[in-house]
Amino acid sequence: MQLADIDRLIAGRGYRFTFPSEIEAAYDAHRARFRQRLSNALLLPTLLCYNVFLFVDYLLLPGTFWLSAALHFFVVSPLIVFSAFALRKENDPRKRDYYVALGPIAIVAQILFIYALNHTSEAAQHCQYLAIVVLIFMNVLLRLEYDQALVTSCFGFALYVGTLFATGAPLPVLTIGVMAAGAALYLSLSANRQMQRDARHGFLRAMQDKLRVDQAQTEAELDVLTGLYNRRRLDAVFGDLEATTSHLPVAVLMVDVDHFKRFNDENGHLAGDACLKRVANALLGKVRKDQDLVVRFGGEEFLVFLVNMLPENALMIGEELRAEIEALRIFHADGKTPITVSIGVMSDRISRGAQESLIAGADAALYSAKQAGRNQIWPPCAERRSDELAEGLESDEREGVRDAIKNLQALGDKMANVAVV
Repeated sequence: MQLADIDRLIAGRGYRFTFPSEIEAAYDAHRARFRQRLSNALLLPTLLCYNVFLFVDYLLLPGTFWLSAALHFFVVSPLIVFSAFALRKENDPRKRDYYVALGPIAIVAQILFIYALNHTSEAAQHCQYLAIVVLIFMNVLLRLEYDQALVTSCFGFALYVGTLFATGAPLPVLTIGVMAAGAALYLSLSANRQMQRDARHGFLRAMQDKLRVDQAQTEAELDVLTGLYNRRRLDAVFGDLEATTSHLPVAVLMVDVDHFKRFNDENGHLAGDACLKRVANALLGKVRKDQDLVVRFGGEEFLVFLVNMLPENALMIGEELRAEIEALRIFHADGKTPITVSIGVMSDRISRGAQESLIAGADAALYSAKQAGRNQIWPPCAERRSDELAEGLESDEREGVRDAIKNLQALGDKMANVAVV
């Protein structure tokens, strides 16, 4: 869902009917929550107001009072309660509205049934008008979608007019009843239609505001030059992980472009910017886009945050990144010296305060990598260093070199931890 799509719908008054499928699905979910809240709010008042009208039956139609009371308490009221609870399990928006309409239609049917039993009584001619009030209540207060409101209103109107004709209602009663019911349905359906448009427009405005806030927040978290996230985003990711996850293995790789100031002075700032962009793209190409995070930490320094990553795997990825950037063949002014990076690695498990210790440890390891000669990862990648140093040696000597490098790697871990302390 894009902000441009929302803007276009608002400008083109596209909220008057239905939205595109993705937005319509979001609106249905929003409306389902609204429908449930409205149903909960109106359930008791509806039952109270409906059953209070038993007093009218008692005064005007005493002959059928007990039958009317039985219908109130054992048929219609349970249907109203059933429709309210059925909303919680129904996912189809059309069915939800028909469940909502079930109560009012049952009330109309009960009123007209009692009227039909007493149609010869003069008092009964006044009671049947209550059915019109119920239809207005259904269309305006219960806020059915217009299509469902139209269908149920037509059914209620047909039931009302059909009952008047079937019982042979006097011509004045029939005329006033049909005209009043028709006018009431026209006005209440018009109000329903306008409320639906206003609700859809309000939903679009709310989505527009939310997307604008999200867009502004995203822009605030982006580095303008490289397009990478900045430290604000890093803080947010760490905060979310600390709040939702515990003891998840993570790693921080601090990456620094070697001799970048000299490169910038010799080749110019535009070349320096282009260099940083290529390094950023290389880093992005080697991480998992759905889990990991690459941040421009400052100047020529980058931070790679690896989630669910064991220490040995983090070292391997760091070595791949080092080799990838060296292979970019971005040369200094002499045309021979390539741009390289030094990388410091620190691993830990997610916990409160882990962000500071991880960054401090990776920064200390980066300092050690630079002190050791740059263009390398620290702690050293045992496989790469042992292969380089053991080249040309006998097999037993080669194993000895590899063991020595592994010991050096363990020493590097201890140095990084000491630096953190």
